Amino acid sequence: MARRNRRALWSLLVCALAVACGEERGSQPNHFADAERLTAAGKYTDAVAACKNALEADAQHSEARLLLARLDLIQGRLGLAAQLAEQAVQLAPDHIDAYLLLGDIYVRQRRNADAAMIYQEGLATAPDRVDLYRKLAIALADDGRYTEAAATLQQALERAGDEAGIYYNLGVVYERQAQYPEASRAFVRAVEIDTTYSDAYFRLGQIQSKLGQFDAAAENFARMIRQRPGYAPAHTGLGQILAQQGRLAEAERLFMQATAVDPFAAEAYHRLGTLFLRQGDRERGEKLLAIFQRIQPVSGEIERFRYILGLYPDDADAHYNLGVLYGGLGRYAEAAVEYVAALRINDQDLSARNNLANVLLRQGKVDQAVEHYEFVLSLNPRYAKGYNNLGAAYMMGGDLKRAAQAFAKALKIDPDNADVHFHLSRLYKSQGLEARATTEMKRYEQKRQAAAEKRAETQG
Repeated sequence: MARRNRRALWSLLVCALAVACGEERGSQPNHFADAERLTAAGKYTDAVAACKNALEADAQHSEARLLLARLDLIQGRLGLAAQLAEQAVQLAPDHIDAYLLLGDIYVRQRRNADAAMIYQEGLATAPDRVDLYRKLAIALADDGRYTEAAATLQQALERAGDEAGIYYNLGVVYERQAQYPEASRAFVRAVEIDTTYSDAYFRLGQIQSKLGQFDAAAENFARMIRQRPGYAPAHTGLGQILAQQGRLAEAERLFMQATAVDPFAAEAYHRLGTLFLRQGDRERGEKLLAIFQRIQPVSGEIERFRYILGLYPDDADAHYNLGVLYGGLGRYAEAAVEYVAALRINDQDLSARNNLANVLLRQGKVDQAVEHYEFVLSLNPRYAKGYNNLGAAYMMGGDLKRAAQAFAKALKIDPDNADVHFHLSRLYKSQGLEARATTEMKRYEQKRQAAAEKRAETQG
């Protein structure tokens, strides 16, 4: 009886220990689950920290490594993202999402040949994944390998059957080779399968316009406008056809609609400016052509980053670069929207925050600009340019004392900073201190000249 009781007590003790161990194990934080939750909530910086904690706990955690690669891609750290995705492929060679992500990163880095190779490796593992065929075809086409791209899309059709997106991609490949009949058939098939495939209508309209099939082209541009009224190139394309038909008032309206829905629609400014010149309105025509000449050199880059955001809306790097391009064109409100979007994704991006402050200052929003400059300096107190910018903001807001203090800090950190002397010259001039203003302007020009000579020596 006593032995039986001891056995019972021992069993209870073992059970208690097991429960305690289970509680201990369950109480350990699940960093990867936290990372997934934070990512879903759009809290990417916190999600990065959680992923790193998960990898510290288990260096072989391929899912955590893959998620961290995605987060680095989202936040614009393409090099780190590529390294992590490569490691994920090595750790889990049967994980198809690892191949997809790594290929996508390579495409973003414009390493199309590498992307094609990694998609092909993925297809060797999963030969029925249609999305891999499509991505492979796009990478091949962007690498100029059109025959291979078309063959790859045909393979995708064999596996997927009739799919509008595949026919659309096939049409784009043919169009790039100026194989217009084949491209037209592919686009027509895309809209037969999916009557809402607006991009196919637009592409088909472009081809028909090139071939002189103006009525059919106008119809397809009009369909595109009905489905996507905010797409400026469709307005421009239809306006061009109407202008050729002598319907100038309707063409003018369409060109103006294009510039209204997209202030960066370079071709619309060109067409509208040319139309005004032909009508004898020299002032408006030349003004519009001047806008076209400013936008045209960067229109390709704008289109590229918009395309990336169409695929990956949460892409900090694309938002940041659009902000830079828009700001360079003097469109500060639009630039601010892009910088805010970049900071929503990565609130630690000091360049985006500093640039946001710059465009806010350009719009006269001094208090908001000061707030962002101060945040930048709280994270990087050795950032001389930040103090210079902060001083300029204080000066614009009329706080000359704080402006002078900020400029002094900038020079203490970087005595060779010429721009600080330029701002100091303006500050002293505003106070009526002409001699000091002149001295600072001389220092500005001397340091700027010295910097230019140093750059020339480095380049030589």
